[in-house]
Amino acid sequence: MINIFKGKSVLVAGGTGMVGLPLTKMLKKLGANVFVASLDSISKEQSKIIKKFYKLDLINVQNCIKVTKNKDYVINLLGVTGSPKINYTNPGSFMMSNLYCAVNLLYASQINKVKRYLYTSTYGVYGKKLKMKEENVWKDFPSEHDKYAGWAKRMGELQVEAYNKEFNFEGLYVVRPANIYGPNLNFNPKNSMVVASLIKRVCDHENPLVVWGDGSNIRDFVYCDDVAASILKIIQKNITKPINIGSGKGTSIKNLVKLIVNSKNIKNKPKIIFDKTKKSGDKKRVLDTSFAESKNIRNKTNLKDGIDKTIKWYLSNQNTSKKKFNYFS
Repeated sequence: MINIFKGKSVLVAGGTGMVGLPLTKMLKKLGANVFVASLDSISKEQSKIIKKFYKLDLINVQNCIKVTKNKDYVINLLGVTGSPKINYTNPGSFMMSNLYCAVNLLYASQINKVKRYLYTSTYGVYGKKLKMKEENVWKDFPSEHDKYAGWAKRMGELQVEAYNKEFNFEGLYVVRPANIYGPNLNFNPKNSMVVASLIKRVCDHENPLVVWGDGSNIRDFVYCDDVAASILKIIQKNITKPINIGSGKGTSIKNLVKLIVNSKNIKNKPKIIFDKTKKSGDKKRVLDTSFAESKNIRNKTNLKDGIDKTIKWYLSNQNTSKKKFNYFS
């Protein structure tokens, strides 16, 4: 297969985080000229492999026009993530930040005649009634727990569909990842997701460890490097239909907690208490990954190994791991 990235100018928007870091490394190995735009500061390691860094707010359309100029491909990893609590306490800013991150960057890419553009959506676009399979998205409403971000991401997907019909892109792509985790995950206790929250609490020696719900809720988790690799394969293979990226396997919160507590990197094992009086979200959220598998897109990292790597990274970086801007990138 021809390497379509070699010599191309590729912008990774929101590329300073857990998907962006491995993605930029992979692009560099493929011979791309890599550009990164983000509000988070760039690491010394990443500064050595990219051509230029733009520290800009891409909610602003003029900034989007600036960073997409003279770029061949744009990979949009922008998306403000957060716990279900954020969905209720800050619904307006949560929704609009995700919406602007989508709409303005694709608009700018079209103006600047970008050839290929990938939009990172979310499993939150799916409802609860139907199987989380690509063609079922518009047959149901997003879950109440993902309502605002889910609708914002749907609008981003709809924009991709509309631009695909009207404008001359070589390729427009939509990926829907499951719960992404790994090194550089957002560990800020104010808005972190379940994996980060549990790892931080265990590493901070919280004992007993009180977990909301009975632990029976089932989720789909995918390691950041696998998401990065899948994104490049989707662009390389020119898969223009929306595609799920996940494990395709459900893991209960109870088993997730056990994996974290029993990790080889955790020395002090806390007592675990499940508080059944507290709400814990939808019962089951697992992506159907059969379409990805049919395109030979599969994950390499199992959950146990991924959790071990994430804990090891956190223990080495816990003093600097509270990201100000929690793009899932």
